[in-house]
Amino acid sequence: MQRRDLLKAGAALGAMGLGLGRAQGAFTLTLVHTNDTHAHLEPTELTLSGKKTPVGGVARRIALFDRLRTQAKNPLFLDAGDVFQGTLYFNQYRGLADRYFMHRALYRVMALGNHEFDLGPGPLAEFLKGARFKVVSANVDVSQEPRLQGLFAPYAVLQVGGEKVGIIGLTTPDTKEIANPGPTVGFLDPYESAQKAVYELLSRGVKKILVLSHLGYGEDLKLARRLVGVQVIVGGHSHTLLGTFPHKELSPLGPYPTVVKNPEGKDVLVVQAWEWGKVVGLLEVTFGPQGELLAYKGEALLMTPEVSPEDFFAKEALLAYAQPVMALMAQVIAEAKVDLVGERAIVRRRESNLGNLIADGMLWKTKNAGTRIALQNGGGIRASIPKGPITVGKVYEVLPFGNTLVVMDLKGREILEALENGVSQWEQTAGRFLQVAGLRYAFDLSRPAGSRVVRVEVKEGEGYRPLDLEATYRVVTNNFIAAGGDGFTVLRNAQGYRVDTGFADAESFMDYLKELKEVAPQVEGRIEVLNEPKGERPAYWAYAMPERVRV
Repeated sequence: MQRRDLLKAGAALGAMGLGLGRAQGAFTLTLVHTNDTHAHLEPTELTLSGKKTPVGGVARRIALFDRLRTQAKNPLFLDAGDVFQGTLYFNQYRGLADRYFMHRALYRVMALGNHEFDLGPGPLAEFLKGARFKVVSANVDVSQEPRLQGLFAPYAVLQVGGEKVGIIGLTTPDTKEIANPGPTVGFLDPYESAQKAVYELLSRGVKKILVLSHLGYGEDLKLARRLVGVQVIVGGHSHTLLGTFPHKELSPLGPYPTVVKNPEGKDVLVVQAWEWGKVVGLLEVTFGPQGELLAYKGEALLMTPEVSPEDFFAKEALLAYAQPVMALMAQVIAEAKVDLVGERAIVRRRESNLGNLIADGMLWKTKNAGTRIALQNGGGIRASIPKGPITVGKVYEVLPFGNTLVVMDLKGREILEALENGVSQWEQTAGRFLQVAGLRYAFDLSRPAGSRVVRVEVKEGEGYRPLDLEATYRVVTNNFIAAGGDGFTVLRNAQGYRVDTGFADAESFMDYLKELKEVAPQVEGRIEVLNEPKGERPAYWAYAMPERVRV
């Protein structure tokens, strides 16, 4: 089916499962889903087939959703989490602007993502208290956190087209490491929590059951192979692009939907919709009377102007929300002579010129404390900065978490252990990968996690000397990984000198940029990847070539 037919022909979505809805006892449901929107209320500019194109934005998504309500068979609007964090809209409104537009779009259910916990339980509670959609997670334990009790549930049961549909939520257990839920929020095993919820729903007579997951594509595939009673998983967290697209700049990781077998040999459909609202997933499924999957068809829609116009009233409402942040976003603080690459696929797997610049700025800001080495987790770098003027808004998009700089003394062996943790989940594109200044290192992917780092050298003057495992080095990092986030227990447990400077990472970076006025950082060999698997590099290396691709 052509995308044009799907969207412009009034009956096209109904035709996706033509005749199946009339089968005895059959029920057809259209899942319309997003994930990892990260406060990207405005469109994002992509280069598609060599042409700069505005993609996504809430006004365009709302117009599409309104159309689908009249065209699709029993549409159900879902979001798989990480509404929080990513642009100045979040800094200004803490998710409440996103919630307003989610209400307008008539979302029915949202899963809790890890970034919903970035500001702790209090701001999340404020978001949840006013939500007119259901929020679900079966594996988040708030029994010791009264502020969140009663504000979300393990699952939701909805009436859709006269049928009961159960939606089970799941949240990555890594939230305790990669966000700030605090000590009163726990995270349980996703598989055990999901299977328990399935049995509860079946006992209530609910047979059509979905999982709304914020675990990541790889974890969803594993879950699909273990879980019984669910044949559809709508996912998020890993920002995975699935489907088929005509644009050479896009590199989908797999088909939409991806189909795997569960323990009973039944097909399980796994879907995800990339990030930032740039894609909307459409999955039409037909269930039998016992909840069995009879048929399916779907497509990931790239949200270009050809796919949908923008809703006029939503666009006007967005302008009102934009007023308080526009002046701040527009302030120019420096000039980038080259594109500063902060794409997820780069900063979480290899050296980045933007990662170098940020780490250099951390050393510059703390030079009076005698720091020699800077460590910045790639997951804390959230966007690129195109060549040209660098604004305050751009910096906050790159470093949106409000982290502070921590100066600490580490033994060489502790630095080595931190670097090992950084490359331990390279295959999963984990955010713990370290961008660095003041040292250079090499790691070998043919070796097991925990023993991959084969060379570490510390800068001295104009040269480098091998890391001394017993020597003490003064290091600057951010308070998130210094407290053990992203699995950096070695930093949390370090017993040497430690002080939180109180310098905000974004403001410190802006100070550095103002000092430099013009920047043109390069990839200069700080990080060397050895024995990289064949076929890995082309899937994401294009992101390091901004003259060809800017996503």
